[in-house]
Amino acid sequence: MKTSLPTTSAPAREAGRAGRLERWWGGRWVLRCGALAVLASGAGVVPVVGAGAAPKPVTPTAQVIEVPVVAEDGAPTGSPSSSSSSSSAPSASPTPATPSGTPSAAAPTGSPTAATGREAVPSGSGQAPGEEPVEEMATGPVRTKDFNMVSVLWDGDPGADVDVQVRVRTDDGWSAWQALEVEDSSPDPGTAEAERAAGTGSTSPLWVSGGADAVDVRVAVPADATTPDGEPAVQGVRTSLVDPKASVTTQPAGATPAASAQAASALPGVITRAQWGADESLRLSKCSAPSYTSTPKVAFVHHTAGSNTYTKAESAAVVRGIYYQHTVVQGWCDIGYNFLVDKYGQVFEGRFGGMDKAVLGAHAGGFNAGSFGVSVLGNYETAKPPAAVTEALARVISWKLSLSQTDPRGKGVLTSAGIGGTNLRHPAGEQVVLNAISGHRDVGATACPGANLYSQLPALRTRVAQLMAEKEWELRTTATPGASDGKAYFGDLSGTALSCDWDGDGTDGLAVYSAGRWAVEQRPGNDDPDLVFGYGSATMLPVCGDWDGDGVDGIGVYDPSTYTWWLRETASPGAPDRKFAYGFKGVKPVAGDWDGVGRSGIGVYDGYRWWLRGTATPGGAGAVFSYGWPQATPVTGDWDGDGRDSIGVYATGVWWLRDSITPGQPDALFGYGAATDRPVVGRWDVSGLASGGSSGPDAGSGGEPGVGDAATGSSRGRGDGVGVWRTWP
Repeated sequence: MKTSLPTTSAPAREAGRAGRLERWWGGRWVLRCGALAVLASGAGVVPVVGAGAAPKPVTPTAQVIEVPVVAEDGAPTGSPSSSSSSSSAPSASPTPATPSGTPSAAAPTGSPTAATGREAVPSGSGQAPGEEPVEEMATGPVRTKDFNMVSVLWDGDPGADVDVQVRVRTDDGWSAWQALEVEDSSPDPGTAEAERAAGTGSTSPLWVSGGADAVDVRVAVPADATTPDGEPAVQGVRTSLVDPKASVTTQPAGATPAASAQAASALPGVITRAQWGADESLRLSKCSAPSYTSTPKVAFVHHTAGSNTYTKAESAAVVRGIYYQHTVVQGWCDIGYNFLVDKYGQVFEGRFGGMDKAVLGAHAGGFNAGSFGVSVLGNYETAKPPAAVTEALARVISWKLSLSQTDPRGKGVLTSAGIGGTNLRHPAGEQVVLNAISGHRDVGATACPGANLYSQLPALRTRVAQLMAEKEWELRTTATPGASDGKAYFGDLSGTALSCDWDGDGTDGLAVYSAGRWAVEQRPGNDDPDLVFGYGSATMLPVCGDWDGDGVDGIGVYDPSTYTWWLRETASPGAPDRKFAYGFKGVKPVAGDWDGVGRSGIGVYDGYRWWLRGTATPGGAGAVFSYGWPQATPVTGDWDGDGRDSIGVYATGVWWLRDSITPGQPDALFGYGAATDRPVVGRWDVSGLASGGSSGPDAGSGGEPGVGDAATGSSRGRGDGVGVWRTWP
């Protein structure tokens, strides 16, 4: 059939007439929107809106206090002093603190005589009968500037047998004594990062919720411990007190659209480095660029072994503090972990270099190559991980393993880089078979990730496998950012997501089209499809809409080789009710009720321009205009609830929506989803679905065309919502 629709040369012809012609279309006069000027480079008009100021980096500061040796009379051999650990860490002049209503410097509570805070021992012995001689060091109570994170470091053997205890003074007085664990993460032996950090040991940092203004440290080491060179294993002991600026509000996940190539490939709902306030100058002062490894075969689960008392608002500051600890205090290239998870289920981007890339971490010395590390903030040796922790771990690990299609219940073989850190058993070159999801203790002499978290790894592997197999829909009932209003699990392993009103009840259901097979749910849910049938082929693209205006949406397919539409007025197999040509090479089909009469029209999008008709019939385009760019995915829907569908594009985590079928700046610009998600638009009843809560998507990405609800039974007062179909690559 010969039609008047655009052929290969038609776009130029239509563009030349657009903006100066008026046509009778859909029962009313409309101005034909002109295609905007195309740049000399060939780039089309891209919607651009200022997204506001980028999050500002937050630079922690620190105080470093010497921990002197305790003399035989139980007193420190010198007054504690402090020095700056970096140019950004101003020095303090701490003095012994004897706060009112708190234990005195001379006799801390629970220690009847020792000025050091350590329980008294027989004078001159330094140890109980039968024990090896120990050397003791202590600061005594020291007043300081405010801090939130404390650790102890020393020169010598990083793996020395060091017994460290600290207490701090908060608004509630002096805390109980708490042991600090020796840092069990490290760069791989033989790397430049390991060489840079050689000769310095450290404990894991302890978080002090609400902050403190005084510290008391005591350290004990074997008196005869030496390094292989014969030097003392522990010398130059000092404590580092970090202020990560917990009062500074950083940007939560999804507060602004993704603005970089790195963000385009981000994990759903992740809090990026920019959002938690990473000062990138700290890592750049150590290493000019991240290092990469082979495709990760193993995910290592860790815990930070710090405090579990932090608040949700403090989590970003905890991450900043660990970042400062690893880069400035311990001298690493960057924070050691690839991801961090807090007890509330928030996921933080760790080491710089791209979350979807194989960035070499410093989380499991000897086995960083070929792996990635996820650490939970807190100590799970005695505490039990909340459900939010295990679910967040499952989501980040399933996303990461899905990039390489690694079986979470399988095995991976890693080659040891050599003895170092907590790796005491596997010399360089030894191949070690590990579970694809392992705990740090599986390759090191450490309790990490704690007994209670380690015991959850079998269930975690099962949950990760489930997430990698499921296709999750995260739906919002409005075209706005935020957590999902409901989650549904439905669909095959591959396909195109659609949403339309299949039964005419005024709300949209879901559908997945894959190689000519339709699986349809009348309303969002977790059940098997209500309808399964064949219509179309593997080379055709699916669409849906109310082609005849009866309130029930039908199905259709578009053949990109012949530009032919094959439409049915119901969601059922059979011969097409309408068959016609409309389109040209390289376009994507779209559908929507452009004029608000309760009937879906059609259109095509060529990567720059939209060519729309008010009815599902052949003929010339009623509106031609530019909005978008080739990498963007077209979406259509009634965003503002005025009864008329309009257009938008969706790319790299961002929805760019217009409230009219005209060119211009977006009327709404926000993030929802992730790069591996596919967009979908609809008017959903989510009353029977679980709420997305804080784990819902907060930034978005590309996929197949979404189609809005054009049924007359829909409420005019409520616009379409946005959603994503999480298909895990």
